[in-house]
Amino acid sequence: MIVQDFYIPEYDWNTRVYYAVTTYRTERIIADLRRAGCRGLQLEKAFRNLSKGDLNTGLTYSNYRTGQTVMVIALTSTPDEFLNSWEHEKKHLARHIEQSFGIDPFGEEASYLEGEIAQKMFPVAKLFICEHCRKGIKQYGI
Repeated sequence: MIVQDFYIPEYDWNTRVYYAVTTYRTERIIADLRRAGCRGLQLEKAFRNLSKGDLNTGLTYSNYRTGQTVMVIALTSTPDEFLNSWEHEKKHLARHIEQSFGIDPFGEEASYLEGEIAQKMFPVAKLFICEHCRKGIKQYGI
């Protein structure tokens, strides 16, 4: 598992991303979700999903009031499955920020926001897109 934290200063938004997640880190992720404000049914659903350990899944929780997001991308079976999960969860993050700030999801500001999120995540995400890099990750037990 790899953890990445990044900040989007234009929106004062903090994001923690967990990549290549297995059930082993469920409690740590649940603790982060609680710190971000996740409660009740949302937290229960996240726990159930994380505890199953399914490949090619993910979740994104955002607290609009505090500008915090916790994103999870589970282990994926192939590079294209990683790309699918990554795009899916990035879209949730972008939409959460857009909703929080009243940004038109069809406008230029939304497109720039999605590009900025992609650039911030790319240094880690690239490790899961390239088949050669994925093999290197497996060697180190991630």
